Amino acid sequence: MIDFGELTALAAREGRERIGVGVVVRDASGRILLIRRAPHDVLPGLWEYPGGGREAGEGVEEGAARELAEETGLAGLPLEYLRHLDFTNQAGRRVRQFVFTAVVPDGTPVALSRDHDAHRWADAGALPPASEGQREVIAWLVRRLAIPGWRPVGGYITTIARPTAYGSFLVTDPQGRILGMRSTINPEVWNFPGGNVEHGRTPFATALIEGVEELGLDLAAENPEVIAQRRLVAVIHEQAGTEYPVPVCGYVFDGGVLTPKQQARIRLDPAEHTEWRFESAHDWHALMDPDRYRRLLQVLRAHRSGTALYLERPAPPEDDFEGVMVLVTDARGRLLMHHRDHNPGIAWPGHWTPIGGWREGRETDRETAAREVLEEAGITVTGLSPVPGPQHDLVHPLTRVLHGVWNGPESDLRLGDEGLAVRMVPLDEVAQLKVPPYMRHYLPLLAAGLPSGRTA
Repeated sequence: MIDFGELTALAAREGRERIGVGVVVRDASGRILLIRRAPHDVLPGLWEYPGGGREAGEGVEEGAARELAEETGLAGLPLEYLRHLDFTNQAGRRVRQFVFTAVVPDGTPVALSRDHDAHRWADAGALPPASEGQREVIAWLVRRLAIPGWRPVGGYITTIARPTAYGSFLVTDPQGRILGMRSTINPEVWNFPGGNVEHGRTPFATALIEGVEELGLDLAAENPEVIAQRRLVAVIHEQAGTEYPVPVCGYVFDGGVLTPKQQARIRLDPAEHTEWRFESAHDWHALMDPDRYRRLLQVLRAHRSGTALYLERPAPPEDDFEGVMVLVTDARGRLLMHHRDHNPGIAWPGHWTPIGGWREGRETDRETAAREVLEEAGITVTGLSPVPGPQHDLVHPLTRVLHGVWNGPESDLRLGDEGLAVRMVPLDEVAQLKVPPYMRHYLPLLAAGLPSGRTA
């Protein structure tokens, strides 16, 4: 739907004092309907297409349909918006006329108003005396109609997907946890501060306004330096689904960090949200439905990258992952294991697990796996490939499980800035460590002969 409210506001900003409407009616033979002003009317004898001024409180398309019916008796025609025409009227006022077009069968009868005394179906190349502006509009339309496949914009936009849009902020606390708010309408849903873009608003303005309404905080005042940058974190296009049956295009901006003192001033609108909390990416998994959690992981990846990312839901198959787990073995039948920190808010605290981590930027799964192994263990692995077969239920669907080979000396292992230790562990000893249950699924696969660099 065309936002004529925004278009009329734009006209006012550009100095147009009045809004007019007009309709170029064509018959099946391509002729243009022109009507002649009566002797008692302003500009007597002038030929024109039907039109006039918009009345107070009247919609633009509604006004065009009314003028057409009043001046020609043609009512109920489907109108397609064409373009606008700017001119100065007899009173010296600057007018913006929104012009529509319609098609009728040859021979359609015309019933003129008392302000017009004649009508004519004219070929575009032989128009009777009309204003220069209207002649230009008709000539423009005829040129466009000669282009194969061309259609007036008002009709064309009805044939394409027109997604709704929203604007929101990604807000964190000093520990890097993410702010979410529980929906009043659907308590199972947790939202970022933000909302759907209304007529006349931009996604960024929407995020700011909704932030004030939903949190009771003006983020522009709380985090002025961050908000002033208008940093776009991600644009997410989501195809229509069963929950929301039209496409959605979301704009997520950096909302900065809220300190404990700032958090103490949060005042939710109970009509919108009942609860707010900051949680780690891992802990949000238990609170969000799978689709929203996928979107959260995508947004966090974009935020970490420092560069705005264009993202899609559903994602292309090759791009549908947000983390990796890497099973690194050597020729001696050992598996690289990482002793994780005991910190809350992470997966499997205090356990021994294979190397793993989040995807960064536009990395492929192999690039993510190689980087994580280098960062967490200080070594370079080769022969990275997906582990065949289904994943264990405790390994998130957005995590890719890969296998790699390394045959260097164990003295080359270097613990990165996360975890307590890394070491190569014989496969038959792995289960003796404190390991996640999913290891019972992967150890037999490794023992059965995933390529490991073994020599006979």
